[in-house]
Amino acid sequence: MHAAGVCSTIVRVIMGFFQRLGWPMLFAILLSTELSAAFPYGAPAQAPLGPAITHYDFDVTVGQRAPDCFQKDVILVNGEYHKQIEVTQGNILEVTVYNNLPATWPLVSEGISIHWHGFSMNGAEWYDGVGYLAQCPIQAGTNFTYRFQVNEEPGTYFWHGHSGNEKVDGFSGPLIVRPAGPEPFMYDEERVLYLSDNYHTSATALTFPLNRPFDAKKQTNDSGGWDWVAVPQAILLNSHGFYGDCDLLAGSNTVIPPKCNVTTQWVPPGRSKILPYASGNNPGCKRENVTVEAGKTYRIRMINAGSLAYLTVCFADHNVTIVAADAYPTNPLTVPCVDINLGQRYDVLLKADRPVGNYWLTALVVNSTRTGSPAGYGVLRYAGANESLLPWEPILQPESVPAWTFGTVSKITLPDVYLNPRTVPKGTVLPLNSSSLAPPNNTKTLLVNLTQPLLPNGQLRWALNNVATFGTPSCLPTLDLVRRNLGMMTSMAQSTQLGKIAPDMPEQQIGNALEVPTYLEDGSPSPLAPVAGQEFMLLEVGDVVDVILQNLPANANGGDYRPGVGANRTAQEQHPFHMHGHHFWVLAYGLGTFNEATNRSSFNTDNPPFRDSYTIFKNGWTAIRFKADNPGVWILHCHTDWHLFMGQKMYFATSPQLAQPPPPDLPQCPNTCLYNFGPYTRSYVQSRWGSSGYST
Repeated sequence: MHAAGVCSTIVRVIMGFFQRLGWPMLFAILLSTELSAAFPYGAPAQAPLGPAITHYDFDVTVGQRAPDCFQKDVILVNGEYHKQIEVTQGNILEVTVYNNLPATWPLVSEGISIHWHGFSMNGAEWYDGVGYLAQCPIQAGTNFTYRFQVNEEPGTYFWHGHSGNEKVDGFSGPLIVRPAGPEPFMYDEERVLYLSDNYHTSATALTFPLNRPFDAKKQTNDSGGWDWVAVPQAILLNSHGFYGDCDLLAGSNTVIPPKCNVTTQWVPPGRSKILPYASGNNPGCKRENVTVEAGKTYRIRMINAGSLAYLTVCFADHNVTIVAADAYPTNPLTVPCVDINLGQRYDVLLKADRPVGNYWLTALVVNSTRTGSPAGYGVLRYAGANESLLPWEPILQPESVPAWTFGTVSKITLPDVYLNPRTVPKGTVLPLNSSSLAPPNNTKTLLVNLTQPLLPNGQLRWALNNVATFGTPSCLPTLDLVRRNLGMMTSMAQSTQLGKIAPDMPEQQIGNALEVPTYLEDGSPSPLAPVAGQEFMLLEVGDVVDVILQNLPANANGGDYRPGVGANRTAQEQHPFHMHGHHFWVLAYGLGTFNEATNRSSFNTDNPPFRDSYTIFKNGWTAIRFKADNPGVWILHCHTDWHLFMGQKMYFATSPQLAQPPPPDLPQCPNTCLYNFGPYTRSYVQSRWGSSGYST
């Protein structure tokens, strides 16, 4: 390791030590000495008394809300749905989470945890919030405090649950990092546009059928059959929507009603597909109004925090200019609509330069990504316009708005000032030992094939290189296991030619022994047949890795054992991928399968965007590059919640022996935990949660 790397590692360990002691004065002295200059992320200089603490209490409960006019149980924080928090770069963020969810509230992973989406968490690897990866979830009736310094690029992020699918029930919210100095671009005011999709059924009830046999020959009366979650009932803009938009549009004007085809998907008033006891009360609700003043320029922080919907957002009669993607600034790009996939954030500037009036604000699921979904409609309202009127212009339809092409995506690039060490703005967060955001040359390449196999037990999964990675490899944090025994993964590695299926755990339980198939991305061939297990790539600090992830037909690589029937299962869909612990350079997109000889020449290594979430297009591939500069175990996964649950993820273990020891107050781990690939039969669900409607 280079001397600078050794120095920065020592400093990180020392900082973590004093963090756990309560950040006493000595930690403040460290920050104000020359040692702080070795901290690899360029945190702004701190006052002699040390960084300020931004504290939040999260009282996590269940309450009834009607975000799209249909009343249902949701997860609340301090009584708020989608609570927003803020912190200034360089400050310590301290969030004490009190898990006051009812013991009867079903979760596919008992307990909750919080992921700070887009944060690299360098030096704070134990607080990344992935259940059973760096921490065990916070069990009902207990509390835990996340406490770390926010050495992140100022910009737009969000927080969300990451133990099960609790994000779908509302356990998420915007997270804004303010700069310690001036903003990189000019505007008068800002607005947050928090986008999500809404189901009338709880996330857990929707999740259970994903584990039931897809193969009809494997189904029993008790198991039932596989059932997709289908499209959501509504798209929410800042937690407001209207599920009736699929059927009618309220108002006395002549607006063309939106067209969508969800009559078999959406729930009629007062009914629920899976929860028959849900409230029949359908209270009034409102459309989201984003109010602006004529002549002003607005920074709109757009966040797609949904579970399924890839959205196209349009402001009628207004263009917007993209100025940042996933927190990092970009060269200005003016567009009529913004395509924003799950997990992505865009900061755009909108000039309120139209006549005073009301204009449609539309969030569409365009037909090229997922047909039949509803759209979300709000109003861009100028101050002084009649608040009782809806806009008069025809409303946008999904078929009238084309999705972005590679040509548009390729125009989202880094500004030159971030590529030259002499001009990088103060406070910019850079990779370890880097003097700018110019991408270094790669030292390793990983090709990842994405398929949707049908396993021999009849379960339908999502796999990377024929491995469907399940969520609870043990009931202990994986990071702690590999930190203490670096050779553990190698000793457990399975033959890639003889992959086996992880057995069904009795009563869906798995214990603390890590006796599951493990597959290493070390240049060996992928398993010949799809398997359930866990997939790792071992890295050293300083490695620069190209990851090329390509979409293949669902049944590729031996992914469907049924003669004749399986051969026809060739569909593909787009996937939004997110990487923890890092930002990365998005180098290229393409159609078909990646060809090293012909496609590498298309890589943009001059000014590629620096992001943490990206899209794998249908019948296409995407190439990213990241620097392994963060000791720990980090997850790369699809941000479609349902695909993640079904195994669409893998892990990068970067010099885990250099990770700090775990904080002594991490949540207690249970003796057994839920195995998320368990079949969740009707009898099991009823025995565990009772006759609540979840077993249908």
